[in-house]
Amino acid sequence: MTKKELLKLLEPYPDHAEVVIEVHDTVLHEDLYNFTFDPTEWEQFEGLTREPTTMYELRLCPIKNTIN
Repeated sequence: MTKKELLKLLEPYPDHAEVVIEVHDTVLHEDLYNFTFDPTEWEQFEGLTREPTTMYELRLCPIKNTIN
């Protein structure tokens, strides 16, 4: 993925959105990895009378390299 492609994916989300690296059941070694982009959004409520706040977590998920 290029920088331009990544920035275009991130563009619709607010500047305060958290960006995380998510790793599932894989071992990563020193290497270069492609990744997928998995945006997650939810409503957070604080107390019964407060308005909900939309929260975001923008996940970059490495794709395990395979050696053929």
